[in-house]
Amino acid sequence: MTKITKLQKTYPWIIIIASGLLMSLLEYTYTLLFSLFLNPLVHSLNSRMSIVSLYYTLISFSIAAMLPLINKIIAKISLSKITLTAIVVGSLSIWYFSHITQVWELYILAVIVGICSATCGTVVQGIVLNNWFVSRKNLAFKMGSFVSTIYLLIMTPVLTYLISIAGWRQTMFMLSWLTLILGIPCSLIMKAKPQDVGLKPYGFDKCSKRNTNSKTVNNSKRLKKLWLSQPFILTLIFFIAITFASNMNQLFPTYAVKVGFGAAIGGLMETIMTGIDILVTPVFAITTEKFGGAKSLPVWLFLGLCTFPLLILATVKHEPIFALVSAIGADILTDIYGPGEQIFAKDILGKDFAAGYSCINSITYLVGAFAVPAVSLVYELSLNWNMVFILGIILLIIMLSVLFWGYHKVRI
Repeated sequence: MTKITKLQKTYPWIIIIASGLLMSLLEYTYTLLFSLFLNPLVHSLNSRMSIVSLYYTLISFSIAAMLPLINKIIAKISLSKITLTAIVVGSLSIWYFSHITQVWELYILAVIVGICSATCGTVVQGIVLNNWFVSRKNLAFKMGSFVSTIYLLIMTPVLTYLISIAGWRQTMFMLSWLTLILGIPCSLIMKAKPQDVGLKPYGFDKCSKRNTNSKTVNNSKRLKKLWLSQPFILTLIFFIAITFASNMNQLFPTYAVKVGFGAAIGGLMETIMTGIDILVTPVFAITTEKFGGAKSLPVWLFLGLCTFPLLILATVKHEPIFALVSAIGADILTDIYGPGEQIFAKDILGKDFAAGYSCINSITYLVGAFAVPAVSLVYELSLNWNMVFILGIILLIIMLSVLFWGYHKVRI
């Protein structure tokens, strides 16, 4: 029997923490937490929300452009060198962020930070954890995500406070140092696979090798038939609708300021979303596992739909308490946006899940890059936040209809 060393037991779990922090420092900070900087940037750059929020489009495109190359890059270059370079370049870009005076500078930095985020982000974490774990793999993925949840829970109120007392430029400057200080040791720890440090995957002693050879048939006719099928179209509609609906929370800080609640309420809405996610995520996982998507997803979707009537009520009555409660529903939408999509796609696409899911995801990623600018434009054209929230209600009703039709009429 092979003796398992202490390093063999602990290093895989250290990898989880390191990968989670790297993902948080770049990808999550400059996509999810960037909404806290949106309103100050609009005023500082003397621009419009729809123009500044194109930042999200550019960072999404740059991440999407890098993703197909990630596997090849990791195969040729040490992951520590890749992530270290990304942290250094990302930190310098973030430092320059604090000095920008023109919108075009914001756009260029969005592309650079997007490339750096892709090399430290979700896809890289998935590849690495898949290599490091042969048992308890699902737990590893969840723990990697949990590291990011804790990071967001801490950083959302901290950044809100710093922006309010020191301004967005000084806060961005501090973020550049935080990225460098935490990112360098994490990048040095990161290894693409355990063999790079003379170790074996976690659980190697419990799992025997399995023959996982499977026949893959490249059938173009079948793919064309899939793309025109009801399951594919329904799943695509579901994905696009939840992408737009869940991304509306990016505008919460701006909404709170515009309606007179103040930046503190906007930041608190983000904090509530992050905090409640610690409770919502396991309950979501348990209920969908026990009752299945057909029974549980409509209930969760209805709870998420309550977000927008509450926001309308908050706006009309000018009562921030309704806005704060709505953050709970907004967090539910983010859970549907992730695992909820996978459950619905798997149930509806059946044996075509792999081919359909990858194709739908790529389409949704590109369309989703315009989600925040499009929603911002709805507000700018109407000058009424309730029009944005009515759009959210319409999207959720469409999704409920898709769920009903998919599970009762189309399900394979």
